[in-house]
Amino acid sequence: MELRAEDITIAVTVYSRRDYVCEAIRSALEQTVPVKVIVVEDCGPDPGLRDFILAQFGSRITYYRNAKNRGIFDNWHACMEYSRTPWLSILHDDDKLQPQFVETVIEMARRAPDRALYFGRQSILETDGKMHPAPAVDWPAGWQDIDLTKLMDENFLFFAGQLFHIDAARAVGGFRANSLFTGDWDMWFRLTLEDGGAQSARELAVVRGHDGVDRGTSVVIRKGWKWALDNVQRKRNLATWRQKGNPPVKFDRTKLLRKSPMPTRFLVPYAGNVTRRMLAYNWWLFTHSTPPHFRYALFQLAAKVCGPNLLRLVSRFAARR
Repeated sequence: MELRAEDITIAVTVYSRRDYVCEAIRSALEQTVPVKVIVVEDCGPDPGLRDFILAQFGSRITYYRNAKNRGIFDNWHACMEYSRTPWLSILHDDDKLQPQFVETVIEMARRAPDRALYFGRQSILETDGKMHPAPAVDWPAGWQDIDLTKLMDENFLFFAGQLFHIDAARAVGGFRANSLFTGDWDMWFRLTLEDGGAQSARELAVVRGHDGVDRGTSVVIRKGWKWALDNVQRKRNLATWRQKGNPPVKFDRTKLLRKSPMPTRFLVPYAGNVTRRMLAYNWWLFTHSTPPHFRYALFQLAAKVCGPNLLRLVSRFAARR
C-alpha cells in the first residue's frame, strides 16, 4: 500500500524543557509535505508548559499530557496510543527535522515498499553552535536496506528522523521499558529483523548534542553505565538473531574495542564517582582497547600496572583543577 502524508503523525515528546521544544515543533510543522503534529508531555513539573506551547502554535498541533509520568520509553508508547494514523515519527524536544523529512520518506517508501521502518541520516549540533554533518555516503539508489549485521553491533540509527509502522512495532513487543538506555536500538533491531527497514542517504534530522543534567544519556554516562548497557544490548540482539533461525554469531568484546576504544573523554571526568563495580568494568574495557594514539597507550599502560584506582585518582585530580 502506498504511504501517504495523511498516514503520518509526528509526535514531539516533552517533559519540562522550554528552551528547545518550540524549535522542534516548528520543524515538524514546516515540512514541505505537511502531516499531523502532536505534542506529548510526560506529566512534567512545569504547570505552564501547555499554555506556553499552545500560545505559539494553537490549533496547528494537538497537545496531550499523560495522567502520570510514564518515563522515556513508555512515553513513546503513549505517542503510539495518541496517534490516529498508522505511521509515526517520534521527535524529542531537543532535536529537529529537516524540512524535506516527510517528502523524502514518502519517496523512499515508494521505491522501497513493504518495510516497517524508514530512517534518514543526522547531523549533530553542539551546544556551542558547531554543526557536524553526517559523513558522506555513496549509495547509488539514494537509499539502502538497513544492514542488520551492522545494527547488531552498533546503533547507527539516531533517534531523530525515523518513521515506523505502529502495528508492526506493537507486533514485535513495542519498546522495552526496562532497557534503561538502549530502548530505541532494541526496537529498531527487532522491527527491522521482522519486517525490514530502509535508510535514506539524505540528512533528514539534526540531533542536538548537549550535557544537560536532565538528559538520559548524560545520566547514564556519568554513572559509568553506558558501555555495559551497550554490551547487554549487543548480547540481546545476538539472542534475537538466533531465535529467528539465523546462524549464531559470537559476542566479541575484543573486536569491538579494536574498532571503538574506550574513550578517555568520558572515563576521566566521571571515573571518580562511579561505583567500584562500574569502575572495574570500565577499567577492563580501557585496558583491552586498541590504543588510537601514543598518549592513550601510555595512560593505558599505567592503568594496567596500577589497577582501576588509578582512573579514580586521575578523575578526582582533574575535577579539582
